Amino acid sequence: MNEPAASGPVRPEPATSSPGPGDVERQLELLAAIAQRTANGVIVTTTTGRIEWVNDGFTRLTGFPFAEAIGRRPADLLQGPDTSATTVKEMSRAIAERRPFDVVVLNYTKTGQQYWVRVEAQPTVDRAGNVTGYIAIETDVSEARIAAGREDVTKRIGDGLLACGSIEDAAKIVVAALTSTLDVRAAQVWVVEPGHEHLRWLTGASADDDGRDWIAAGAAQTFRAGDDWIVGVGAPGMAWGTGRPCIKSDFWVADNNGQFSRRSAAAQRARIRTVCAVPVLGPEGVVAVIEIGGSHNYPGHERLPGLVERVAQQLAAFILQHQSRHAFEALFRQSPDALLLVDGAGVVDRANARAQDLFGAVRGQPLQALLDDADALLSTATSDGDAVVIHTRQGRTHGGTQFSAEVTVSSTTATATPMRIVAVRDLTERHRADAALKKSLEEKQTLVQEVHHRVKNNLQIISSLVSLQSAELDGEEVRAALQDTSQRIQSMALVHQQIYGSDDLARVEFDDYARALCTTLRGSLAPDAALTIDAVAVELPIERAVPCGLILNELLTNAFKHGRGKDGRCAVHVVVERTATGFAFTVADEGPGLSPEPARRGSMGQTLITALVRQLRATKTVAVVDGTRVRIEVPDTAR
Repeated sequence: MNEPAASGPVRPEPATSSPGPGDVERQLELLAAIAQRTANGVIVTTTTGRIEWVNDGFTRLTGFPFAEAIGRRPADLLQGPDTSATTVKEMSRAIAERRPFDVVVLNYTKTGQQYWVRVEAQPTVDRAGNVTGYIAIETDVSEARIAAGREDVTKRIGDGLLACGSIEDAAKIVVAALTSTLDVRAAQVWVVEPGHEHLRWLTGASADDDGRDWIAAGAAQTFRAGDDWIVGVGAPGMAWGTGRPCIKSDFWVADNNGQFSRRSAAAQRARIRTVCAVPVLGPEGVVAVIEIGGSHNYPGHERLPGLVERVAQQLAAFILQHQSRHAFEALFRQSPDALLLVDGAGVVDRANARAQDLFGAVRGQPLQALLDDADALLSTATSDGDAVVIHTRQGRTHGGTQFSAEVTVSSTTATATPMRIVAVRDLTERHRADAALKKSLEEKQTLVQEVHHRVKNNLQIISSLVSLQSAELDGEEVRAALQDTSQRIQSMALVHQQIYGSDDLARVEFDDYARALCTTLRGSLAPDAALTIDAVAVELPIERAVPCGLILNELLTNAFKHGRGKDGRCAVHVVVERTATGFAFTVADEGPGLSPEPARRGSMGQTLITALVRQLRATKTVAVVDGTRVRIEVPDTAR
């Protein structure tokens, strides 16, 4: 409100000589012309309080023309049910005491539209000092009052939320601020609870006693999410269901039977004609709903939804921060790691139960007393959302025992003041477990290696027994068959020997295996043979290495025995390579080719190769050009 006008009646300026009738008339005309041109409304009343004259500004402001205003009392013409009785009494006392007044009051236009006006009134007096009436200047301050009210509401709510400890307290601050300004007669807040079909009423407030019944009606009704005015939905349910503000400008509507709902009847008693429900939005949807009730002709009523949206954003920010804080508190209390909240000076402000078990009573202690090189740790604190860096430090328990610790440091805004969270994990038990696990693995590795070693030895013994037996038998064909069998056993023993000497007890380096098998077979079957090996690294599990080894053994045995050319020279070439679908190995010689004899085609070796190729789902390709070339392609996995 502006400063009040200077007190005292309006008196004519002194003159050196008495003005004549023409001078007075000219002065009155001049004053009337000035009053007509001002944008403000001007009212002149008589001693009886009735309007004697108004300017065009008054007509533009109120809608009442000069002819309708003359002879009427301003109060009868401009005041209505929502005009403050206190302000009316203040004006009446000033008029009775013949003194000026300066007030801001809610008036009504001719069409019933409300507006806020500042009235600056001065009594008028004649030359004898007698009060002859009042002259009042009215200035429309609706826009300024609306803007100030909006700012006042959001500031009051923002200041109040800073000290809130619960969502219910925050909602009470919101409804109290809304109902103490502008034309919000009553306000309510509902919350959305996950998994529930209805809104839960939280709190409400009214500007006067008449609004309490409307709030009680809202608290008693259950609202579901929806997008239409059906029973059980209403404005709160529509705001929840659509995620958008919902406005009903005429709430005094009866149903088809001419009956009013309890809320509608209560709204009429509280002079609530417009209701507006606004959703409070969180990251995953609506978390609450704010509903206000007011009149439909209040100045700025069309902007109330925008104001409530701003308030909803404030409440949403509080709810999200409150939920984040509660989640942080739960995590802080229940964390299996020792958690310390450290302030900017490096002093422990709070500690969870695990930290107290580990360090004892630490509140107020510098972090440096608990962990080595703590200052360097704190300097690495990252802002929220950044990657967390893990450090290793030596810590000291409350009993003085040192322990190895895994430490992470990060910043948080989930506390009232910025803090750094220091998470400490005692590695003592982990180191013990790691040592025990390492020992157990070493023992198991030794055991598995010993198993492979014994299997290899047993296979070699069997191979030797077969060889000895073959030497005692008559018949070249029988001895050759037993020697082939002995060699096959040796090829299987070689797989276990490769595993025994490897760090990986589950896989065989097949390229190394191929080199070893080639060398062994050449030494026993064709020491003078020329052998070339071109092999890339290929790893195979033992269940695939054994059949591949047996196939390679048969191919090499055949090559060394039958791969000599016409000049008697034996040359064998072995290739191990990767393919698009797995790997392949090839054995080539310069001999006359595969024997066409049925006995050879149906020999034990050929039968064994065929069976093993089928087992591996592999492909065998034979080319007989200047010797024999056999290629086996093995897929990565059996299909």
